[in-house]
Amino acid sequence: MPLSGSMLMFLVLGVFAIVALFLWGIPYIFRTTAVTRMERLVKEEERLFGSKEDEQTVAEDVGEFLRKKVSPLARFSASEGVDDEDSPLRRKLVTGGFYAASAVPVFLGVKTLLTFLFPILLLMVNGMLHLNLEGSTMVMVLLMCAALGYFLPNMVLSTIVNRRNQEMYEIFPDVLDLLRICVESGLSMDVAIVRVRDEIRIRSKAMADEFRIISLEQRAGASRNMALNNFAKRINLPDVDSLVSTLIQADRFGTSIADSLRIHSENLRLNRRLKAEELAAKIGTKILMPLIFCIFPLIFIVILAPAVSQVIHSMRGDATPASSESSEQ
Repeated sequence: MPLSGSMLMFLVLGVFAIVALFLWGIPYIFRTTAVTRMERLVKEEERLFGSKEDEQTVAEDVGEFLRKKVSPLARFSASEGVDDEDSPLRRKLVTGGFYAASAVPVFLGVKTLLTFLFPILLLMVNGMLHLNLEGSTMVMVLLMCAALGYFLPNMVLSTIVNRRNQEMYEIFPDVLDLLRICVESGLSMDVAIVRVRDEIRIRSKAMADEFRIISLEQRAGASRNMALNNFAKRINLPDVDSLVSTLIQADRFGTSIADSLRIHSENLRLNRRLKAEELAAKIGTKILMPLIFCIFPLIFIVILAPAVSQVIHSMRGDATPASSESSEQ
């Protein structure tokens, strides 16, 4: 049975919607379990103490290819001031872990490439599979494919940023405890940052990279306060902002950094405990709607279905003799 143009349009739109939802939901579908976490930790430890030359070579080759082939397309999507240090796109890429100067041109180039690539692929599929998309239907589907290609990098970048922020949020209490232990054992703050960077790399590569940037900025001549402020801007988490403010105040007024870290750690754990209690208190309210619209109707059906069935059968049984007597008379 041949499909009409509208049915084919809805079919193509459904396929693209499913693909987009799948790409958006990958981080939520493939969550790390305990086994995969242990395997990741083992592989990360082997990579740290093993050879890094091959991985660095592959990453450099891929980055060089993107800079040469994709970056020239960025002028079609770039706007004025998008490549500035304080631009929202630059800050979002840095928060996602893309520190290179060519990150903005590569990102805009990928958006431009996908904007033209998806409609071209649709035309090729239409020619090979003979979908018979013509006229306004073809124009509408092409525009939707172009819009999908333009906004898909934004969705992927937002997913990467959210995952990285969640990783930072979960690992931050351990980082704070390691800093406090190092400072209380007699290490200076700069040496403690280097030590924590080496120890935390097995659990969180992103946090280790951030601490490595702090060390590099200090070696380049930046003050500790400036490096910590840049660290807070890159992470963009309230807990990190409060820690940086505490360390800067302790350094400015000459108070003990170990005591400041201890007090901040206690306050952080108290705030997280209160937040967990708040979320637990909201469970009763959140579960109310699923109970009303999903569980209660099923319970009513199970309880009332036999009674309703008996009532219907009894009414039919009463009606049959009456109708037979009336027919005899």
